[in-house]
Amino acid sequence: MKNRILYLCSLAFLAACTGIPENCSKGTDADIFPDYTDITVPVNIAPTNFLIQDNADRYLTILESGNRTVRVKGEKVRIPIRKWRKLTSQGNITVTVYEQKDGSWVRMNPFMINVADEIDSYLSYRVISALYESYNRLSINQRNLTNFKEKVVYANSMASKGEDTQCINCHSFKNWRTDNMQFHIRQYLGGTIMYRNGKLQKLNLKTDSTLSAAVYPSWHPTHDYIAYSNNKTMQNFHTSHTNRIEVFDEFSDLILYNLADNSVSIIENDPDEFECYPSWSPDGKTLFYVSANLGSLKEANRKNSTIIANSNGTFKYSLYAKDFDPDTRTWGKKRMFYDAAALDSSITWPRVSPDGRWLLCCLSTHGVFPPNQDVSDLIIFDLKNGTRRYADELNSSKSESYHTWSSNGKWVVISSRREDGLHTRPYFAHLNSDGTFTKPFMLPQKDPEFMRKFMYSFNIPEFTIEPVRVSARKLASFVKSTDASPVSFEQKRGE
Repeated sequence: MKNRILYLCSLAFLAACTGIPENCSKGTDADIFPDYTDITVPVNIAPTNFLIQDNADRYLTILESGNRTVRVKGEKVRIPIRKWRKLTSQGNITVTVYEQKDGSWVRMNPFMINVADEIDSYLSYRVISALYESYNRLSINQRNLTNFKEKVVYANSMASKGEDTQCINCHSFKNWRTDNMQFHIRQYLGGTIMYRNGKLQKLNLKTDSTLSAAVYPSWHPTHDYIAYSNNKTMQNFHTSHTNRIEVFDEFSDLILYNLADNSVSIIENDPDEFECYPSWSPDGKTLFYVSANLGSLKEANRKNSTIIANSNGTFKYSLYAKDFDPDTRTWGKKRMFYDAAALDSSITWPRVSPDGRWLLCCLSTHGVFPPNQDVSDLIIFDLKNGTRRYADELNSSKSESYHTWSSNGKWVVISSRREDGLHTRPYFAHLNSDGTFTKPFMLPQKDPEFMRKFMYSFNIPEFTIEPVRVSARKLASFVKSTDASPVSFEQKRGE
């Protein structure tokens, strides 16, 4: 009886403040986009604006946390940042949507937005056409996660000229800071752009002793090294298949670039293996990577792209680890960490949490590029007790692919095509103490319909704790005026 009196009093108060009648009926769950129902968000994230998709005449949304209440009218729920900050500072937020239909108000089921640890303030990603059919608009952008501000780090259009075009990719940062960053420019004015402590370099990381220029990077956490793969990456386009594109390697090795003496050396270059995706442990003493055995593919056909392409579906990548002494630059022998190929699977993109406890990877049916496979899911290893499991709470019926950890290890960002199967969007999830994750939520936008209208993908999301400070204009000027400098080759040490 006491609860009923309190409920009626609260409705009376609501009616006095908002004009909603006391006798509003009870509804079901509100249909909103993006799905921000019962999620966990960082305390410093931008407002989770959403669109109410139910058919109604009027809408009112009430957000409550502690002694704070925010009311937003309309089907587009855009929450002022200052008011949102006051809500998140109070703790978890209860969200209630009211809808007026045919003159009567309906109170939809409330849902929660739980508030947890801070997240790194910035996220960088490549903005690219979902079908990779054009370089006309290709850029590396950086978003301030605490608000909706976005800036271009570098765009291919800034240095392209007529038919001379660029592909830009593989932006990477050392230890979540931007004073050490790199990205690649392919084709026109190509080279690896290195920004270190306020100085720019353009490097040609191809030598006579290596297969190609550098591709996928991993900065060493304590020393001036970057582990790279050497790949010749190819594409096949399907005319009728749910997976429209197959990306595969014609060859692939691993190299180490020493920034101090401007040299590269071989990490792994087994002629019967395709090594790829190097990733350091947080202490820099172990390098994880993946590799596929060529199997029955004969030496005479190894560099035949047609044969490689036709065999792509048979390539299964397994996970390896290799010990490293960063002071002497000597390597131990490679060891199998997870034999995915033996389980008729392919594992890619290993990323270790900052505390060294968790290893998150992609697992798919074949190949080295999971974004284009609907069956690609995330798998997590507990490096403390040796167990592994599918991270089902992160996975969907569509592709989950590239992922990375925040600097405090409390959050992951994953690349997912769960909305439409075509466009890759960043999703965030909080790591619980037991190694499980909370429900992933999409990168918030000022206009909640933005992700449905924006026909480009967000590729390779990377956290940083600070903004990129070198301007896009300065980068473009440097790219246009500077030739790529060569590097020397050094023999591999140890093993």
